[in-house]
Amino acid sequence: MKSETKTTMKTVGTIAFFIFSGLLVLYILLELFVPDMTIKVFQFKPFVVITESMEPVIDVDDMVVVFNPNVDNLVVGDIITFKADIDYNGTKETVTHYIHSITENTDGDRIFRTNRYGSTTPDTWILQEEDIIGVYGFRIPQLGVLINFIKSPFGIAAISVNLIVIGAIVYLVKSGKKHEEVTEEV
Repeated sequence: MKSETKTTMKTVGTIAFFIFSGLLVLYILLELFVPDMTIKVFQFKPFVVITESMEPVIDVDDMVVVFNPNVDNLVVGDIITFKADIDYNGTKETVTHYIHSITENTDGDRIFRTNRYGSTTPDTWILQEEDIIGVYGFRIPQLGVLINFIKSPFGIAAISVNLIVIGAIVYLVKSGKKHEEVTEEV
């Protein structure tokens, strides 16, 4: 009976591992090729904060996790992550700020204005529903330091070297065990 339970637990563990691995690979592929779809498929997306505009609520190098927003439920005071052309150079950047106001234009489309922490003046850019990426869920303090390291060329090299070393050690240990088993049989 114990052996059946052990086999069942091992099978469940293996299935869980492959499901988790498959989801992780899907997440990475989405982030690489269609990053705008990640939040739609997984319903959440992490971002690393690079400016101090939301301090002390959200600090530089914090990782914020945003959830797929229901734009109809957004209210003034919510923290959202969005795309905005903050430098007016044609390139939209990712920003996380408070909703300052929600209004409608003459066509009935919602217009969102945002502001940074502690400011009563709205940001200069005007957002529409399609600019909003997600609504703030939570933050993990200072995790951005690790993420930025992993994304850096040095971090990628360090991880690659470590994986190669670990793989070589595992290979050597396994081949040593096989060699011991062969010599014991003789």
